[in-house]
Amino acid sequence: MKVSCPSRQVSVSQSCFDYAEAFLNNAITVEQLSRAMQLGKLGEQTVIKSKFAFSKIKYEGFEAAEKDTYYVLRKSRNDEANQTYLEILEEESDGMYIQDIIRGGVSNDDPRIPRNLSE
Repeated sequence: MKVSCPSRQVSVSQSCFDYAEAFLNNAITVEQLSRAMQLGKLGEQTVIKSKFAFSKIKYEGFEAAEKDTYYVLRKSRNDEANQTYLEILEEESDGMYIQDIIRGGVSNDDPRIPRNLSE
């Protein structure tokens, strides 16, 4: 699906890589990228910080996920993320694009750059 964005075309997708690619192609702003990465917890990562913590990981097997149950949940989550992404694109028409950053004039403390706000 393609969405019109002020003189840009943006593909709607469920992947953080696709959102990042849209940003790198100057199709979405820094703010839009930040908000898109929060959809479906795309930007969330779990990190094991110490050798001790890593040594405590133990494989205990797996269970097959029932597609009749989990596919519906996954599809619903993806559909909701796509709809929210479309709304994000509609809300903001002016912001900081990758091209603005490359051209310069943007410092590390620029208030237009979203910061990591863990909840």
